[in-house]
Amino acid sequence: MNLKGWAGAIVIVALLALAATAFAQGDQLTQGARLYAANCAVCHGDKGEGRVGARLKDFPSINPAAFVKATVANGVSGTKMPAWSQAKGGPLSDAEIDAIAAYVASWTTGGSPAPTESPAPVLPLPTVAGLSGDPARGSLVFQQNCVVCHGAKGEGRIGANLAKPFASASPAAFVKQTVSNGVQGSVMPAWANANGGPLSDQQIDDVTAFVISMQKAGSPTFIEPTPAPAPAVSGTLTTITVVVVLILIMVAVVVFSARGASRKA
Repeated sequence: MNLKGWAGAIVIVALLALAATAFAQGDQLTQGARLYAANCAVCHGDKGEGRVGARLKDFPSINPAAFVKATVANGVSGTKMPAWSQAKGGPLSDAEIDAIAAYVASWTTGGSPAPTESPAPVLPLPTVAGLSGDPARGSLVFQQNCVVCHGAKGEGRIGANLAKPFASASPAAFVKQTVSNGVQGSVMPAWANANGGPLSDQQIDDVTAFVISMQKAGSPTFIEPTPAPAPAVSGTLTTITVVVVLILIMVAVVVFSARGASRKA
């Protein structure tokens, strides 16, 4: 192969590598959006607007992705932000944290926030004697606000294990107070509206009833939420990039094929 032939081959390989990178980046952002929705939106909001966690806008760093990665991996000492990396005892791998960091950082360049899930139907659950809360509504509150930290079965994730008996003579009062006021010196925030949280007194009564019913039953009865559609994260930008790269590859192939044919002629 002559010098021009080698140059053409190098160009084609480079374009193919660029296309693969574009596809990989799109996959990482999509994974990041799903992980954010599953682990972060409950505290930081679907659009990063803040809920019981910090508002994810205007990062104090010239490298937002690196700042988010370090914060997610290591947590923030003295705040309610826990460490999520497996190396620190959390549930997320390095690759998953990289995906979340890339996704959140993409908001500064127009990335799409995570979509909200469709509301699940409220199905009846047995009431708990002596409690005013509705366990059925509490199941939804638990899924939307508590599962991320306490696990789908209350087994604990980065939060306390709710399947164990509470160290209190009045478990319901203990749960309600803990949810309302949080736990000082831990990652458990205050959820009550009166304390700056997102939950009403009724919602706290409902989730209290559900947690108590979960302990009485030995395992929780959940109402399955309607799965959210896969988010289109930076979809337009990624699609345009891929299309442009593929067109360039096709043009390069045609040009070099034509040159080869002319030399043979």
